[in-house]
Amino acid sequence: MAVLGGGRKPNPAALTYLSEGSEIEGNLRAPGNTRIDGKIKGSVLVEGDLEIGSNAQIEGDQIKANNIIVHGQVSAQVIALGKLHITKSARVEGDVRAMSLDVEAGAVFVGRSQTGEPRALPQNTKTGSNQ
Repeated sequence: MAVLGGGRKPNPAALTYLSEGSEIEGNLRAPGNTRIDGKIKGSVLVEGDLEIGSNAQIEGDQIKANNIIVHGQVSAQVIALGKLHITKSARVEGDVRAMSLDVEAGAVFVGRSQTGEPRALPQNTKTGSNQ
């Protein structure tokens, strides 16, 4: 398992970069902003923003970060605490959850999406119930 940023406190100014041609088999944790241009087979958990380059490939259980921009290929559940932007060169396979979702024309997205505040859904269900 590859872990970056082990026991240190999060540093939002930190930048983690996985270059094209690099491969990780295992989970990646990063304390700040991250850009991935290589391949990862595992989960990606970022405490800052995440950019997935056009040649990047990620296959795992989960990708989670504040804001996420996807240019490459992703096969995982994607959770953006802020905005998820899927560009026209991207292919995303998996369910996504984000405060806001932007999918460019030409992008491939296969899965379900949930946007907005997650707490709003159970409250709306209760109010609409007559039981």
